[in-house]
Amino acid sequence: MKIYELIRLALEIMFTPISDDVLMLTQVGIWASKGINPYVVWVSSWITLFIAFLWFFLVGRFFRQVPLIEKWMAKKWLQKAEKLLDRFGAWGIMLAFFVPGVRHPIHYIAGILKFPIKKYLLANLLASSLYSGGWTFMVYKFNQKIGIKLVLIWLPQHLSIVLPLVAIPLLCFIFYKVKRNKNKNES
Repeated sequence: MKIYELIRLALEIMFTPISDDVLMLTQVGIWASKGINPYVVWVSSWITLFIAFLWFFLVGRFFRQVPLIEKWMAKKWLQKAEKLLDRFGAWGIMLAFFVPGVRHPIHYIAGILKFPIKKYLLANLLASSLYSGGWTFMVYKFNQKIGIKLVLIWLPQHLSIVLPLVAIPLLCFIFYKVKRNKNKNES
């Protein structure tokens, strides 16, 4: 495991629209295929995730001071988010780690709303540990049973089979959502 792999993982989490789940699965899979100790992978990815999500919180804190953002903060949905953070607190931040689509915004909002730093650090530390530990455990167990190298060799050879199996349900889902939104707008 090289330090640039950890930095790349953190930068991908912070700056790409790719799901964190995909990024973690890919990177942990690469490390597992290289035979790196799972405890080293877990601790390294834990620290990387902790820093990446702390970045989101700090960006939220910084943007709270921008006058345009302060004006925007009076929006109704931000007030609802504040009520939810007040109600669920650190548990809400921890649970957000496991919900795609909410994972990043909750950290920004916690920063914008000046969530207490000690509670945030504790929630981030625990949740990033569980999240990275879960991915590490699943990938290494999968590697023991099937072998990631086998999958990495098999996948490119059978891309013509895998792509339609992924694309068709995805397109059906998108079509359903578009049609449903169209019907809602017409009503």
